[in-house]
Amino acid sequence: MFNSGILMVIAGPSGAGKTTLAHHLVSAFPNTSFSVSTTTRAPRGAEVHGSDYFFVDHNTFMEKIRNSFFLEWAEVHGNHYGTDGEWVRSQLAGGNSVVLDIDVQGAVQVKKAVPSAVLVFVLPARRDTLLQRLRGRSTDSEKTVMKRMDAASMEVASMGSFDYFIPNDDLAASRDSIETIFRAEGLRMKNTGWPQPAMEYHRDFFQGLSYWRGKRVVVSSGPTREMIDDVRFVSNRSSGLMGVSLAEAFLAAGAMVTLVSGPAGVADPPGPVKLVSVGSAAEMGEALSSNLKGADLLVMAAAVSDFRPAEAFPGKISRGRDPLSLELIPTPDILASLTPECPVVAFALEYGNGASSSARMKMNRKGADAVFLNRGDVPGRGMESPDNAGELIFRDSSAPVSIPPGSKKFVAFGIAAALGRVFSG
Repeated sequence: MFNSGILMVIAGPSGAGKTTLAHHLVSAFPNTSFSVSTTTRAPRGAEVHGSDYFFVDHNTFMEKIRNSFFLEWAEVHGNHYGTDGEWVRSQLAGGNSVVLDIDVQGAVQVKKAVPSAVLVFVLPARRDTLLQRLRGRSTDSEKTVMKRMDAASMEVASMGSFDYFIPNDDLAASRDSIETIFRAEGLRMKNTGWPQPAMEYHRDFFQGLSYWRGKRVVVSSGPTREMIDDVRFVSNRSSGLMGVSLAEAFLAAGAMVTLVSGPAGVADPPGPVKLVSVGSAAEMGEALSSNLKGADLLVMAAAVSDFRPAEAFPGKISRGRDPLSLELIPTPDILASLTPECPVVAFALEYGNGASSSARMKMNRKGADAVFLNRGDVPGRGMESPDNAGELIFRDSSAPVSIPPGSKKFVAFGIAAALGRVFSG
């Protein structure tokens, strides 16, 4: 089974000691490396293209920005620097970990692009210590030192966006802390697929996962939002957990995975997964269309809002106005607007008697190859629940596959494995 590498971002003010801790991690843990940044500045001394930096001209850098090439980028002293998103994801997909030593603003950008990234903020326990370190370098004027201290104040204000904080006064203690964080993150279920010892308790359940090795899978996830005004919206209770769990399952099976997610409460797939964040049903349709080329499977797990207001009001509608009436019109049928050249799996949340018939009708109406039926009227399953269960129904003559109750991650592995068994013939 595939294990994802860890993407750890160490940030803090200049002089906090983040680079020292980053180098320690790379030297202390095997299969861990620094990200090689792209820059528009000229090489210095013996710097080597592809090893120290990827050196490009300004126009090339701007083109990479337009193509969403970077996890994060910034302009520093007239030059541009950026982190290659595809390189980072390829390393993580190979089970290798990546350490980034970047500024606080860049760290926040990385967290947005890769929500599973681990952000560590490093700072001396006292402000005076940082000031003494900056002065002790003897490389900056007093004016520059004070500018760096002002910048540190602004950076500290962003600390709440980080996952961990290390007060860096005692280097040995700080090294122990960063190692502890790194080891703990490596044991998280999100980064470990489904542990081999646990698979032995459901051996047949996981048969078929190997079918997905090297294939491309696109998963839609979460709810969509249809805006009433700039504050309020029409949506549903989808948490996004099922979609993220499916991304984890296909990734662990060896697939290259793209997750197109609406504004879900859970939208933090493992680092190798390409995350595309959208808002409305129309945006989700456009994102799926642009990411389907070359895909081997489309899994439509998103709970798309079926209706949207006929008119979206600018600003915020005043509570003091006359009673508000909304005219709701259907949103586009995303699957009907797509022309996937790969098998499609739909999801059907059904209630009451005839749930199976309703799911089959949905599968046929949408031209899907399979549909996962889960009940909305069974306590502890479906929306806003960590658990699920259901039945995977196929359009051809294949017999339905019952997926027993378990965590949504367990159910996702069952779906991926069952699809692999059926599609492999």
